[in-house]
Amino acid sequence: MNGFQALIATYLYYYFIRFMDIFKDIYTLDTLLGYNPRPVIHQHENHHEFFFCAEGRGTQHLQNRTIKMSPGDFFLFPEGQLHIGNGSEKEKCRGYVLNIKDSTLLKFAENDLEFGMIFKILKENALRGMIRINLSPEGTAKIKRIFEEIIEENKIRRIGYQLAIRACIEELAVTLLRNSKIKLETKQKRKASPEDKIDEFCRFVESHFMYDINVDQAAKMTNFSRSHFHNVFARKKGTTLVKYLNSVRIMKAIGMLKNSDMGFDRIGSACGFKSLSHFYLVFRKETGKKPGDFRK
Repeated sequence: MNGFQALIATYLYYYFIRFMDIFKDIYTLDTLLGYNPRPVIHQHENHHEFFFCAEGRGTQHLQNRTIKMSPGDFFLFPEGQLHIGNGSEKEKCRGYVLNIKDSTLLKFAENDLEFGMIFKILKENALRGMIRINLSPEGTAKIKRIFEEIIEENKIRRIGYQLAIRACIEELAVTLLRNSKIKLETKQKRKASPEDKIDEFCRFVESHFMYDINVDQAAKMTNFSRSHFHNVFARKKGTTLVKYLNSVRIMKAIGMLKNSDMGFDRIGSACGFKSLSHFYLVFRKETGKKPGDFRK
């Protein structure tokens, strides 16, 4: 094996391992809910649950209320949300379930910030009690088909099933964007003041600092031109996007240095720095110290 072949083999190995890491955090289920007169609610500590009512009628029980459920209803229960599905006394309810970790959603959103914004809005709505996702008739039919394809691919596991599931989840995001009220909510957010948009973007940076974030992406998210984003951001934050992003990353790195025994290279990579030398350079510029000084 020559050097080029070895390089390609190494790349494919790490890509495959990373891909496998994503799919071990996804769980699908085709379930039939019977009637339980005393349903016991539960919560998921480390993943979100999407539930699609495919057939029959039933209820979704939360901590303080009960929601009737009929075919075509689509729900999101974010991690920590107490809930339980239940069939009706007259008929069972068939449901499609997709459980997925928040960290996995972030991996899907790594190269598409709009993908991340879709699920961010859904989670915020669910935490405010809006767990039912209202869809158009066309959207309902598409969601049902997507869930059936995900469950089938995960069950049979033919060659390429992981790529197929990833494509289904991306199609799920597009369907939600085009066939639900997420679009309307996004438009409402765009009516906010320029400063409000910058605040929203900065909250996004706080939770996505480990990924590549550039001015083009920022301008798209805030619905600004590049030059207008520069001007509004500088007026609001008193600095540039690059300097702000570096300051956020270094603050996160300091927390890791103080609260973990991770190596400097891993911390730098986890905070979005492309190389150890770049991490050292920015760290010294931001703090006037070396990373090791925070472990003494």
